[in-house]
Amino acid sequence: MQNYQNETFLRELRLKVKNKLIIGNLNINSLRNKFDNLKEIIQGKLDILVITETKLDSSFPCNQFFIPGYCVPFRFDRNKFGGGLIIYIREDIPCKKLTKFVLPDDIEGVFIEINLRKVKWLLFGTYHPPNQQDYYYFYNLGKALDFYSKSYEKFVLLGDFNSDESELHISTFLNNCNAKNLVQDMTCFKNKDNPSCIDLVITNSPKNFQNTSVVTTGLSDFHKMVITVINFSFQKTKPREIVYRDYKAFDNENYENDLKISMTSNEVSTYSSFEKNL
Repeated sequence: MQNYQNETFLRELRLKVKNKLIIGNLNINSLRNKFDNLKEIIQGKLDILVITETKLDSSFPCNQFFIPGYCVPFRFDRNKFGGGLIIYIREDIPCKKLTKFVLPDDIEGVFIEINLRKVKWLLFGTYHPPNQQDYYYFYNLGKALDFYSKSYEKFVLLGDFNSDESELHISTFLNNCNAKNLVQDMTCFKNKDNPSCIDLVITNSPKNFQNTSVVTTGLSDFHKMVITVINFSFQKTKPREIVYRDYKAFDNENYENDLKISMTSNEVSTYSSFEKNL
């Protein structure tokens, strides 16, 4: 695992793993004034990105944070004082928010189904506030995974867990879920003399991942972006040509007369001939 300095690495990685999925995770420490820079860094380079500590509330419309090429982002809002979550997923990756298991209101996280054609993955984006008890957080997360494990064989959890994997409760959680954290470098430098690895990528299928890295983006005061690659080919779908009719000048009476004349003056013996006349 290596430590990289800017978005140049993301461009090079995109070329290197052209048809594989690049996913990332960043504690941005307030998104509202950094969105344009974020868009420039990730657009066309990352396929899935979990942003934590957005510090947004419902007064910010989703359109304000829309990035072309991605579906409407999934959000978990809090307020300007802390927390919050937003998740970007490439628009041609089938996905949906899962709501069958209801986490407590103070657990900041969103479960999403990612359909990679052959396999459906369970993705969880999360922010674990430092003042929330570790036992409480990981206990509820474990219950949710137990519930969804009946439907999803593979999962990946991304976010700021505010816990190092060596700490008791997260270590117990990893053991119970037969999961592994892929991030080994320091990600949080709030204390420069004692940095920590708390922005994690946790999965029960570590062999499906490669090129896990830490990237300096300049977007966050203290945190680096974590990047990893799902070792699975998922090519972008080709653009589709959509044909539509403009009905602004449509006249129903003229249409019925034209249709009657067309159907009586032309042979209509097959469906294709009917469709052509229609």
